[in-house]
Amino acid sequence: MTPEAVVYRYLEVAAQQPRDAARLAMLLGTDADLLGRWLTLLRCPADPENFVALMAAHDDQHFQDLAAAQAWAVLAVSGSARLAFDQWQAVLNAVMVAEVLAEELKMPDPIAVRWRLLLASSGVNLPHDPLMVELLAFRGSRPELLEDASLIHRLFAVVEALDVLDAAGVQELVSSLLGIEPGRFQTLHALADQRGSQLLSDLGLDSDADTDWADRLWLRLQMGILAHLFDGAERTDEGLSQLHHMLSRSLFGDVPLLMRFDEQTQALCSLDQEGPRIAVDSSSSTIARSVRLGERSEIIDRSDQAVADRQVMRLLGTDDAVCYPLPDGAKNKMLGVLVFALDEDVDQEAAMSLYAEELGRHLARKADAVEPEQELLRRYRGREEKRLREIVHEANNPLAIVNNYLHILRIKFEQDPEAVEQLRLIGNELDRAGEIVQRVRELSDVDDAATEAAVLFADVNLDELVATVVELHRGYAADHDAAISANQTVGHLIVSSDSQRLAQILNNLVRNAIEAAAGRSVMVGCAGGVFREGREGAVVTVTDTGPGLPREVLERLSEPKQTTKSGDHAGLGLHIVHRLVAELKGNIDVQTAPDRGTTFTIFLPLAPL
Repeated sequence: MTPEAVVYRYLEVAAQQPRDAARLAMLLGTDADLLGRWLTLLRCPADPENFVALMAAHDDQHFQDLAAAQAWAVLAVSGSARLAFDQWQAVLNAVMVAEVLAEELKMPDPIAVRWRLLLASSGVNLPHDPLMVELLAFRGSRPELLEDASLIHRLFAVVEALDVLDAAGVQELVSSLLGIEPGRFQTLHALADQRGSQLLSDLGLDSDADTDWADRLWLRLQMGILAHLFDGAERTDEGLSQLHHMLSRSLFGDVPLLMRFDEQTQALCSLDQEGPRIAVDSSSSTIARSVRLGERSEIIDRSDQAVADRQVMRLLGTDDAVCYPLPDGAKNKMLGVLVFALDEDVDQEAAMSLYAEELGRHLARKADAVEPEQELLRRYRGREEKRLREIVHEANNPLAIVNNYLHILRIKFEQDPEAVEQLRLIGNELDRAGEIVQRVRELSDVDDAATEAAVLFADVNLDELVATVVELHRGYAADHDAAISANQTVGHLIVSSDSQRLAQILNNLVRNAIEAAAGRSVMVGCAGGVFREGREGAVVTVTDTGPGLPREVLERLSEPKQTTKSGDHAGLGLHIVHRLVAELKGNIDVQTAPDRGTTFTIFLPLAPL
């Protein structure tokens, strides 16, 4: 089980504002139990980059509670065994060796290799990660059976051997399985030890060996409970003052002085307006300097101390005090300071620091309080972003599977050029579908207009695009008993536009035309040498010989959800077409007549304005 020191550091990192997802991933990558729980919770494979993205995007509202739940889940219960810190470090050192060896062998993403071997060494399985399942399935295979296995399986054998073989035995195994000579392995092993030590130092896990981590953890648990009391407190200064007095007495037996920073006067004053007002730029006040520097400072009641500071100490009834600034980490500014009376016989430094940290977070939330309607909108947006991220995440899985099978089919039909070309077209459309799915998660801010920066203008060959769209829709046309053909120019008709958006426009129009022209025909064409409003350009046309569009549809053609089709159609196709054409700096016309069909004509300038 996870050592208490690691759990404590984890809770510290998880509580940071703004959230540092990369640092949290760095810490989780040292402990199999915590890492496995988070990967299972997020349904994420042992992939650091993917994990950081999911963690950074996770809903703030519940993140702290989830983080705490994972911590308490790995804490010891009565009679349970816990790894000593040196045993835990030995496991980490072993997988650091694997990471360095993975680099030496030019394996992609050596940190992901370390993660997987850390989890596998501890017997942690991730059913949603096929490679993890496979690692555990072949765990313990004899070395001679691994000579043709993938590198990660051979590295796993080396990691496990580090715990059971002597140095000579490990070197022999590394040489036989990985082809790395003993001298080189010794150098790499030393490098892994250095990296492991540096990682522990970066995470603050290389010192404080005598710290009572169990006491620190339960203190942090208390603070977590208090955080919920703060959230439920009245938003008035009076409500905060009452809660501050009650919680302080519970924790410390007396009440530290809470001084808020007033931005208008640039001064510190107590919540209940007792005592002095201290200018934050005061050159003599230790309290002011503590706030400016964001550092803990001690004050002694003596003649060379600022009078304002000594007045504060008299309010507290003490000769010795300590200041803890209250930071707003997300905005990198100070909100105030807590001044505690010091008791030489009682060490409450850890509790003071944690209380200041929690109170600072509450003040930051209070300062950022918004109107109820805006808060509801923020929560709704958060839920929608989370839902869309999940949709994108889940949609990518079948797209990836289909792409894999397309690759297999290309190899299988490599002697048939026509089949290979058709598979290439399908692959391109799948890639385009993936890009459209990815755009689902790109929600702009409420007051942002649609951005034009996302439109990627480049040379587009309209002849090739028309031919591709027609080819892709032959099967769909056949299913609807419609004939589809292309009417193209001679040569290459080039415009500066966005190929993805153009393809989306044509796919919508051609699909609609095929459905309207059941039993009839559809023609897609393009032509150059067209001038509109002083701009030279080209046109793309989609013509069907269907029944035509009724007037009530024409009058609301660009509005969403206006459709004459039944079933699963949302009626958004033509609305999307109008929006995309506008983004491409073009325009769209429609000609239609009862029983004579419909023609959509898209004008595209040769170059955007």
